[in-house]
Amino acid sequence: MVYLIIEALNLIYQAIILLIMARVIISWIPSIDIYKEPVRTIIKFTDLILEPIRNILDRFGLLMAIDISPIIAFFLLRLVFNVLIRICFVIF
Repeated sequence: MVYLIIEALNLIYQAIILLIMARVIISWIPSIDIYKEPVRTIIKFTDLILEPIRNILDRFGLLMAIDISPIIAFFLLRLVFNVLIRICFVIF
């Protein structure tokens, strides 16, 4: 049972990471129309994760020419994933 939950969490974690990586690649290609469907969905979903990080960086005056919010998101997502895995082992 616990391994099934861990595998589901791992699948969700990997999907989110891939979407953020796709968002980063999309931002590098200026000719991509961000208002067309697969790209728009990726941007909407990843904005749910990246915008709060950007807001925090802005409050501390850490916004730069290079957007580091995906890097911070990777670390935070990994941290949350590890905590959830440990909780699964404690509960089950």
